[in-house]
Amino acid sequence: MKILITVYRKDSDSPERELDVSGIGLEAAADVVGIPADRLVDVYPLDESQAAVLGRLADVSLDLDSNEYFLEAVED
Repeated sequence: MKILITVYRKDSDSPERELDVSGIGLEAAADVVGIPADRLVDVYPLDESQAAVLGRLADVSLDLDSNEYFLEAVED
């Protein structure tokens, strides 16, 4: 299972890039969005606090002022 954060500029409808954050683990990602890991099957918009937590867990820098973030788990 690959865990991705998709980045959109706030003024755009097209994704800017995808960040592979699989290293944090499925359980941790599901915990952040508040659902069981076995139900992480959709695309989840992240609010600022969720994005900040995922950024810290994955050790990636997220620009919460300029971008919107979405979490998705996909099969490899």
